[in-house]
Amino acid sequence: MHRILFNLGPFTIYSYGALLALAFIVGTYLAERRARKQGFPKDTIVDLSLWMLISSIAGARFLFVGINWEYYIRNIGEIFKIWEGGLVYYGGLVFGFWVTVYYLKKKKLPLWRIADILAPSLALAEAIGRVGCFFNGCCYGRIVEQGGFCFPAVGAPPVFTQQLRDGLLPPGALHSLPVIPTQLYSAGASLVIFFILLRAARYRTFDGFLFWLFIILYSLARFIIEGFRYYESNFLLFGGVTVSQWISVFLAVVAVFFLFRGFQKRKAGIKDSAILK
Repeated sequence: MHRILFNLGPFTIYSYGALLALAFIVGTYLAERRARKQGFPKDTIVDLSLWMLISSIAGARFLFVGINWEYYIRNIGEIFKIWEGGLVYYGGLVFGFWVTVYYLKKKKLPLWRIADILAPSLALAEAIGRVGCFFNGCCYGRIVEQGGFCFPAVGAPPVFTQQLRDGLLPPGALHSLPVIPTQLYSAGASLVIFFILLRAARYRTFDGFLFWLFIILYSLARFIIEGFRYYESNFLLFGGVTVSQWISVFLAVVAVFFLFRGFQKRKAGIKDSAILK
């Protein structure tokens, strides 16, 4: 685990930021190829991806800061340190989605066709990004006696500093207590979802099908993996269920509704362009 890749003069290049950049590049490249095969100009996805990148990072950081507001109100300067971690995927997904809706409507482009093009890229980018979380030592799981991963003290990863702050580690400790590598579980699940979506694309029956399928699969995987994550009390709501688990349930219900609606309208003979309006 290497949280810091290298130092370039006064600048520190973090694995987390580098892998997020890689996720964006790979995701954009895949979506651009899929878009060209469907007759869209090359710049359609490239321009949209830049809007999505900015809005997703802003939304993901906003939700994280909102959940941890008591800390950031005392440390205002750390709000913008996104290279150290601290992004909630659902915040980026939701805010990025609405910015995408606005952009596509402004450009008069088909929303749900583009959403289907982007769906596999979202899954693949999430898989790469979660590897970044692993190298960064954030988004980690609960402490376990066996089968866990110990993060070294070098670079002061979040898992190490949290355990040190909680008094679980003695001064001078060289590594954290073993924790469940939930980042890798998430990466693996997202990679499986990516291949499922590529396969399902052959059977896409209406516009929006792949996007809502992605939401269902990701929400299910996220809900399960969240059960193994470590969270402080401010992330837990109503009986110990995490914020992300509640969001997973909500989005899954919404996605099931739109999939059912899409199949019903398709069965009734309504054209793709009219589905989900």
